[in-house]
Amino acid sequence: MKYGGLPQVQHEVVRLRGGLDLITPTLDLKPGVLRDSVNWEVSTTGGYTRIAGYERYDGRPNPSDAGFATIEVSAVGTLAVGDTFNGQTSGATGVILAVVGTTFVYSKATGTFQIGENVREGVAVQGTVVSLSAVSTSAQLTAQYSALAADLYRADITAIPGSGPTRGVAYYDGVVYGWRNNAGGTALEIYKSTSGGWTQVNLGFAISFNTGVGEIFDGNTVTGLASGASGVVTRVVKRSGSWGTTAAGTLIFASTTGTFSSGEALQVGGVTKATSTSVSAAQTLLPGGKVSTDQAALSGGLFGKRLYGADGVNPAFEFDGTSYVKITTGMTTDQPLLAKCHKNHLFLTFNASLQHSGLGLPYEWSVVVGAGELAMEGQITGLSTLPGSSTSAALCIYTRNATAVLYGTTSADWNLSTYNQGTGGLTYTNQVLSSAYVLDDRGVIELTASQNYGNFSDATLTNNIRPFLSGRRNLATASVVNREKSQYRVFFSDGYGLYITINNGKLLGCMPVFFNDPATVACEGETPDGAETAFFGDTAGFVHRLDAGTSFDGDTISASMFFNYNPQRDSRTLKSYKRGSLEITGSSYAEISVGYDLAYSDATRVDQQSGRAYANSFIAPFWDSFIWDMFVWDGLSLGPTDIEIRGTAENIAMRIDCNGNYFNSFTINSLILHFIQRRGLR
Repeated sequence: MKYGGLPQVQHEVVRLRGGLDLITPTLDLKPGVLRDSVNWEVSTTGGYTRIAGYERYDGRPNPSDAGFATIEVSAVGTLAVGDTFNGQTSGATGVILAVVGTTFVYSKATGTFQIGENVREGVAVQGTVVSLSAVSTSAQLTAQYSALAADLYRADITAIPGSGPTRGVAYYDGVVYGWRNNAGGTALEIYKSTSGGWTQVNLGFAISFNTGVGEIFDGNTVTGLASGASGVVTRVVKRSGSWGTTAAGTLIFASTTGTFSSGEALQVGGVTKATSTSVSAAQTLLPGGKVSTDQAALSGGLFGKRLYGADGVNPAFEFDGTSYVKITTGMTTDQPLLAKCHKNHLFLTFNASLQHSGLGLPYEWSVVVGAGELAMEGQITGLSTLPGSSTSAALCIYTRNATAVLYGTTSADWNLSTYNQGTGGLTYTNQVLSSAYVLDDRGVIELTASQNYGNFSDATLTNNIRPFLSGRRNLATASVVNREKSQYRVFFSDGYGLYITINNGKLLGCMPVFFNDPATVACEGETPDGAETAFFGDTAGFVHRLDAGTSFDGDTISASMFFNYNPQRDSRTLKSYKRGSLEITGSSYAEISVGYDLAYSDATRVDQQSGRAYANSFIAPFWDSFIWDMFVWDGLSLGPTDIEIRGTAENIAMRIDCNGNYFNSFTINSLILHFIQRRGLR
């Protein structure tokens, strides 16, 4: 029935787009833009996504992969949360997460319990198994028990042994490597992730040689004629000359029997191949520095990809997971800051000097084999190979206040061109996605190929959040990209970070994040099965896996966003707000708190409301993998959440918070506001 003269309820659909904007005037902004936010990201498919968590990593099982099960017993006895119990007949074991009546919720299960067998703590019988049927749990309890199971596995994972912050992290050939000073702070050490946790990498022994009259190969057993010392060569490093006459370099051994002496003949199978020019000594690294790495198949790709790096304190290195090679360039102070593989050369930076090896010869740094040096006007802060077929040979070289581009393929045709004086980049912030990105004093700069062959154009992406970046220019510590989410990410020493989403060359928005564990270094990579992964090291020596789990390494993720004041297209007319509805997508349980401010938060005119909690449960149907009596038949992946709104004002600004350590990531796509138009402001 239609009632003449009565105002009609109107609806406005607010698309959550644009990200954070701190400087644009209120009336110039679209309704879905944010005035404040933390720990949300702009989704490439629309909406704002509560970011995923991160979790510590050392090669042991991921906490986020932990599961739980339930078992009913006749009596609990003295068993309590944290205890390990076992089945006397089956030998099965589990660790108790929760005790609900006579039901154990447990994880770290081994074996399969049997109905009727004794349940024991050690050898003390506590009861018997009554049922193996899983107890039905709510979506909330499922999320909470999963988080408890994750905590159980998390407790096993340790920091890299040593002292101080994590000084480097790399993902290479399916393994995470971490660098940290030793306990006494006297040396830098390398550790690798294994199924048993961090294992120190043996840097091996090295001996220098010259007069290489016969070629030595990896795998040869070399014996010192005078000393009688011997060892199997893991890497032959020819640094100069030619085999048969003047070859000189270094031999790397995992271990040696005895100690080689300087000046003795080095023999293979009783035949002299070279002469030692040093004693054999264990390789060590000076403490400190910050490791940056790159991967490439240099040497013509004969040996596959290897890891190359520099730290500003030690010589550059090559590493293949087994053999560690110090790369000596001939510099008096041979301590490059950055390493980059480009066009089959290894490039290293020494303050304002950019030096490169011979073509396919990362160990050789003589002009005779094509090595060379290029000079910049200031300290080099970043090297990026620029994308695009028309510029595939271009290397972008950043300093603090300038950007240059190196064209060509070898020292025979290098062409160094200054691209921009006044715009450069900060160290450890350069990354390449579909374009090249770097944090400059002006903000995050995108450098992309222009329509003119071989040229580029740049744009500043963060003009609208300058207040956030202005005090953090000198706090940048690390950066990564997430290709699946099309994001450039940069991290700061105060725990904050910035996620910038770019889709098909278009900026979708910038959103700050805050980590309880400030990132000192970061890396990304691709797992053997093709999945994307990323890691960061923190100030306490831990390595964390990004985009994993429901928490910040067990701690609460506090996510909040405050929207721009929305006048429903009429800033001088009062609206009576009735209710709202959020469209949310997700895969598991989540809780949010929704509030709103009216009339520019002017409490003298309008009573302001506190946040109200709402819950949403998104559980996918377990069609092929459910346990009977414990499954959701009609799973949801999309659902509206109605919210209560009361008040009359000329505009409204919504607030959405999500605080917890057991919520998976979810996306809020849109907001629908219900209101009645009232009179104009007086």
